[in-house]
Amino acid sequence: MLIKNKITRGYTLIELVTVVVILAIIAVFTLPKLLNIGQNAQIAQLQDVAAKVDAQNKIIYTKTAIESINELSGCSLFNKHPNCNRLFGEYFIDVSGTKVYVSNGYPLAPIKLNNIINNNYRTAFGLPAEDFLITNVYKRAGSAAIVPAKWQDKLGQIRSGKFECHIEYRSPTRRHEYAVTTYTRDC
Repeated sequence: MLIKNKITRGYTLIELVTVVVILAIIAVFTLPKLLNIGQNAQIAQLQDVAAKVDAQNKIIYTKTAIESINELSGCSLFNKHPNCNRLFGEYFIDVSGTKVYVSNGYPLAPIKLNNIINNNYRTAFGLPAEDFLITNVYKRAGSAAIVPAKWQDKLGQIRSGKFECHIEYRSPTRRHEYAVTTYTRDC
């Protein structure tokens, strides 16, 4: 009677160890690149939002020029202009049914204590409260920081300029023009 030998096929221990070592070396070199992809995605999101804010500002400025309020800041109780909200003392422009309050042709930075002005800014610029926080920046007076909600615990550092992963919007004044700036050092 013939006995058949079963032939087993497989990998030797040396081959398995070699493959594991090679995979570990590849992982060591690729992991930092994968982590960098998340940082790049965060930066790209901020730049996208900043571009949208900037584009909306230009549209609003055009509307204020049409209404002849692009060089005005604040309106008085006795002002008869149809775009003057005498209760708030500010001019406004209608953006898709939302009143955006303006000064010198550009939206007011949403740092006033008036929640209506701040909420209207959020609505007109597509900045939902669950995705973005808005706070003032002490380091640059008159600037508002638009911060991704995940950085809520860093608001104090953002206000003081110690943490930078946000967008800053600065309303124009007589001393400087409006600006939309993206800060990405700590993203």
